[in-house]
Amino acid sequence: MGGKSTTGVAFATVLALTATTLLAQESSDQDVKTAVRAAWDTYITAFSDGRTDIVAEQVYAAPSYVLGTTGGTVRMTTHDTQKGFDQIHQTLQRERYDRTETDHVEICVLNEGTALLTARYTRYRTNDEVLTSGASGYLFGILDGQWKILAIMGNPDDKLVVCD
Repeated sequence: MGGKSTTGVAFATVLALTATTLLAQESSDQDVKTAVRAAWDTYITAFSDGRTDIVAEQVYAAPSYVLGTTGGTVRMTTHDTQKGFDQIHQTLQRERYDRTETDHVEICVLNEGTALLTARYTRYRTNDEVLTSGASGYLFGILDGQWKILAIMGNPDDKLVVCD
């Protein structure tokens, strides 16, 4: 009888520890998702406001990577990143660009210091007409206590990463 009750207590303990571990992991994943979403929102606001200095200095890591259909490029410095975003904004301003809004976001937590965010977005003109819409993936990492974009990957609208 003592063996059965000891086995039962051990089993109950394992179940309790497993549940506690799973809850801690879910909490940790949610904390990462919340922090990455905050970094994303900072990026979208700075991008919409034309604050390429904030995008380069506070949002993107240096170096960072731009990966697309024709291959990849490396932005080695914050200056390189700002220059790239300045060029994007020059093109957008000719099209009467006003803002970018996020239509859908998926955040996949890879570990406590790394996450993959994929998003659909719409860019609007100053008259609220749609300028463009698209989708991209962003690899985020925590560097010196801050979530930063390590890489951007352009992708078709129908190819967002969905987390399990």
